Amino acid sequence: MTPSQLMKLGKLKGRNIVLVALKHNKRTLKNDPAQIDATRTYLNYALHGIDTPENIAIHAKVQITKAGIETLRKDAVMGVEVLFSLPINRHQQDTSQFFIDCCEWVKKTFAGELLSFDVHLDEAAPHAHAIILPLINGKMHGSDMAGNYRRLQNSFHDEVAGYYGLSRGNKKRLSKADEETFEREVLKRLKGDSVMTSCVWAVIRDVIKQDPMPFAQLLSIESPAKPKTKHFIDFKRAKGQGTFIK
Repeated sequence: MTPSQLMKLGKLKGRNIVLVALKHNKRTLKNDPAQIDATRTYLNYALHGIDTPENIAIHAKVQITKAGIETLRKDAVMGVEVLFSLPINRHQQDTSQFFIDCCEWVKKTFAGELLSFDVHLDEAAPHAHAIILPLINGKMHGSDMAGNYRRLQNSFHDEVAGYYGLSRGNKKRLSKADEETFEREVLKRLKGDSVMTSCVWAVIRDVIKQDPMPFAQLLSIESPAKPKTKHFIDFKRAKGQGTFIK
């Protein structure tokens, strides 16, 4: 099974939500989630927005004020956050170029201003967060920016993910037996993971039972009937980009 891409969009709503999101992404919150490995946080890095969360948030507010926007609705979208994630256990591989390409894709694809792009290597899956100020031509267009998700997914696959051998993650029809096999393998792989002790585990467990395929793809669980495919780094290296394995 080819590992699948994971690109998700979120709307940041609330008076100070951009600051809160920046603090999480910059790892300055006092009580970060338990899944963060503090011994690896020093490996995190920023590709854009190399400043304190407070300064970046102030900059965003100044830009909004300069545009002549004095008041916003309580449910206004103050920022758009884009999450990019690779399958877990890719820390032995150099993923830097993948995230550089993700950052460049964000700059090219989204209007507004990119406030920050932070790469996290202190959790199970290498991933990155981009936060965008949806200020376009003097108006806030957060809801519009987060629309047409399918088009954005296709664009990301065609311009970035596909180049690294990642699939779109489309759901395939499985037999009942195959679904049960993947469900067992996912649960086996998650044994001991902090998610199993989380207060939301019961919900996640139900989702795994209903559709184990997305979890199997992110965990790089291969189908017993199919040979293993190359990791995304192998695809990159095969195109003459040098050695990417640390």
